[in-house]
Amino acid sequence: MYQDPKRVRTKSTVYLDQYEADVITALANYLGVPKAEVMRQMMMKEAREVLGLGTESSVHAPTVAAEVG
Repeated sequence: MYQDPKRVRTKSTVYLDQYEADVITALANYLGVPKAEVMRQMMMKEAREVLGLGTESSVHAPTVAAEVG
């Protein structure tokens, strides 16, 4: 069914206070993409930086801002 079954996304829960949720909502509205996409890209970017895996362009996932702009 999928070319790579490991690319099927699973649900994860993140608890945010109202201020944090408002920032995510504002960014998603500004970019015109779903909140989940904004959060996923932010988390993956941070994880790659912490793990020293290189920049966004060296990995196969572009940023949300790059996709929109």
